Amino acid sequence: MNKLLIYKTEGIILKLADLGQLDRLLTIYTLGYGKILARAISVRKKESKLRGYLEPFTHARFLLAKSRTIDIITDIEPLDNFSYLHSNLESLAYAYYFSELIDKLVVAPERDENLWRLILRALEVLNQKRDDLPKIKTAFEQKLLEFLGHGVPPNKKALEVIQGLAGERIKSEEFLKRI
Repeated sequence: MNKLLIYKTEGIILKLADLGQLDRLLTIYTLGYGKILARAISVRKKESKLRGYLEPFTHARFLLAKSRTIDIITDIEPLDNFSYLHSNLESLAYAYYFSELIDKLVVAPERDENLWRLILRALEVLNQKRDDLPKIKTAFEQKLLEFLGHGVPPNKKALEVIQGLAGERIKSEEFLKRI
């Protein structure tokens, strides 16, 4: 008899990608496991119970089923959808930027409470009307590098170090410059 291993974890959806005709692949940073990939089966069907909840930057409790390849989302309990962030283009652009940094620099599902708090706090800050978003960006970059065990040399900017570590340009940075 096959036993299906089910587990719960709190997480924040960082990225979505369509998978096949009806599924979606999600990158989630979780409190319990770090960055994971999860599959939402048939979520793009109109009658899917998960459809409206699986959006970028949703903070939720996830119920997942272990699989041989990519774990499957079976249920979700939303905790915060950061509504102001989603309605403000500048805040949303910064959220995508932060998400891209996490996606490119955090490579394995390794639990890190400091990263978890950094991501959650950044989204909470972006969910408020603010005039200091460039300062928030700089602080996020520096803290992220610190938590990943890297410093910023005095003659370099944090973004240069990040792009060096990622091995490529950070695409959302170009969009931020245009806002």
